Amino acid sequence: MNSKSYRDCFIPILTADGFKNVCYREWGDPKNPKVVLCVHGLSRNRLDFDTLASSLCSNYRVVAVDMPGRGKSDWLDSKEDYNYLWAGQDKVPLFHNILVSLIARLGVDSVYWIGTSMGGLLGIELAAQKASPIQRLILNDIGPFVSGASRKANAALAEAAGEYQTEADAVKFVLESKKAFGPFTAEAAKKFALDSLSKFSNGKWRLHYDPMITHSRKKLDTDLWASWERISCSVLTIWGEESTLLIKETVEKMKCTGPKTSLLAMPGVGHCPGLTSSIEIDAIHNFLDGKV
Repeated sequence: MNSKSYRDCFIPILTADGFKNVCYREWGDPKNPKVVLCVHGLSRNRLDFDTLASSLCSNYRVVAVDMPGRGKSDWLDSKEDYNYLWAGQDKVPLFHNILVSLIARLGVDSVYWIGTSMGGLLGIELAAQKASPIQRLILNDIGPFVSGASRKANAALAEAAGEYQTEADAVKFVLESKKAFGPFTAEAAKKFALDSLSKFSNGKWRLHYDPMITHSRKKLDTDLWASWERISCSVLTIWGEESTLLIKETVEKMKCTGPKTSLLAMPGVGHCPGLTSSIEIDAIHNFLDGKV
């Protein structure tokens, strides 16, 4: 099998409204025990990791998941099931159980975790648990604290998306609304935009996620410092220095609390770094290989 090829697979999950399917994309040797699990941000999908996975898959088995309501995964019937943070809930959220089930499906005891924004928050909560399978944790522009105002603004961006008559109009919206992402080449920016979109049955274009993913988000501060202090694995934080979600004060506190942490700062980039540049990819390689 060509090391750059991939496979799209599905895993069934059980919700209160019946079974749903969750899609994940896999690169590399399926027998390789070194697994990198990639989890996207709020309104993104598995395709964000294509470039990175193509670089990693010669040495690692790379898996990128579409969380429910995104990409090729089924949409959920209950907006409460889109509540992905464990903090403040009495039960383990559906998203955490999905990711644990996916690790079990992959047949490995441990994983390297790359999480962008929402995916990083999920990684923090899971890495903080006793006997966590997360061996190394990469946080892409997210930390243990996000203000309620920042969460509200981020959700508003996702809610602002509408329907577009043409693909060109939809691409223009994505590039304008997500201009904080990067750094991208022109080719990477176009791929990023197209990967965000789908043509629906009415013939119009729209971003490829369930609009309900933002409806269940409480506009309160996210405070996971207690979880951060319990993490024992090494952490690499990739920080867009212009980010409104991962601010400098949080980065400075992460340096002197919790787990051993390395930092890659990306000047001129907001939320989020795109994980397509050689600077980001080289840093990820070095961290996963234990050189940092």
